[in-house]
Amino acid sequence: MSTETAFSTFRKNSGLTLDAVADMFKVDRTTILRWEKGEPPVPIKRVAEIAAATGISRHDLRPDVFGQQPETAE
Repeated sequence: MSTETAFSTFRKNSGLTLDAVADMFKVDRTTILRWEKGEPPVPIKRVAEIAAATGISRHDLRPDVFGQQPETAE
């Protein structure tokens, strides 16, 4: 059973190809595939860059480090 990550959801919803996202972050497309599976997760040193470029929160990129996204009062 495959778990969808915030990173894979971003790419699917954006309509970007693996190659386009790989070019965005100057990595190989296999790196993007691994990040989408969360194995290994997005490197800590890349979290701020990826969050800024994609709008994915650091909490969603690395909940193991930053915890779950805090709920906001409505």
